[in-house]
Amino acid sequence: MTGAAMQSITLHEMAPDKFKIMLRFMFTNVLPEEGELGDSHLVIFQDLLVAADRYALGRLKVMGAQKLLDSLTVDTVATMLACTDTYNCPELKSKCLDFFAVDKYFKKAVFTYVFVVLMQKIPSITDA
Repeated sequence: MTGAAMQSITLHEMAPDKFKIMLRFMFTNVLPEEGELGDSHLVIFQDLLVAADRYALGRLKVMGAQKLLDSLTVDTVATMLACTDTYNCPELKSKCLDFFAVDKYFKKAVFTYVFVVLMQKIPSITDA
């Protein structure tokens, strides 16, 4: 390995706090609770989903997707749906589409700015 003689490796695509969470997960198989992460827990779990996909950490991907699913709302469903397509999370995508199928959520979620932009960029996103 080229990096074996190096004292450090820099990962430009991941913030140190998220790397620390990923590393902790790799050794303990535990994710932090939402309360430990503050107001940005959704962003952190989305970033962990990206990292899990990039580094082939299947269990982290599944558990991160579940954390996102637990926080599914009218305001977050479109953002999560975009993540599912980009990072190959078919189970989360299915749950997001099921959420949209509920009439009371659909009428609100479909008019969010994020959903409108998502449909313009990826019109096939709602295909199962």
